Amino acid sequence: MTQTHLYLLITAGVAAVAVGGWCLLIRQRTLSRRDRDKAVRWRREEAAGIPPRPQDYGYAIGFDSAGLTLTNLRRPNRDPLAIRWSEIERVVAFKRDMYVVDCLCLRLSRSDGHGVELNEEMARWNSLVEALPRYLPGCLPFPAWFHDVAFPPFATNELEIYSRTSPATVAEIRNTNSR
Repeated sequence: MTQTHLYLLITAGVAAVAVGGWCLLIRQRTLSRRDRDKAVRWRREEAAGIPPRPQDYGYAIGFDSAGLTLTNLRRPNRDPLAIRWSEIERVVAFKRDMYVVDCLCLRLSRSDGHGVELNEEMARWNSLVEALPRYLPGCLPFPAWFHDVAFPPFATNELEIYSRTSPATVAEIRNTNSR
């Protein structure tokens, strides 16, 4: 093999890698735009009160002044999991590493350690994280904890956002109950 052939072979290899990288970048941008469009549609449907569809979500979060429920949309014959606000002792926000992306999660725990884990892939997640301080006095609002949990990427970044036993929470509960 001559030096010219070797040079051509190396150039072809570099060009193939560059073209492959460019194709992956374009594909990633296309998927990201599609995913963003889907997320915008889901938020619009949620705001309009349109029920979540099983093909879009596996689970739906429901909540009111009494507590929250978690319903399996793909197995509607199962009873929803329910937890009352008064049972929740601790809420921890964290991330799960899903290899390519991260998934924001909340673990709501009772005093016995049992509870429920919710994540941003569930229907009505956005409504729930915005409403948590209203139902759990002393809970950090979403903008106050999002950055600390979301960054740096691919790290768990566990953060307690609510504890019923913290002095600030106890004072907030007393103030709410005295009104």
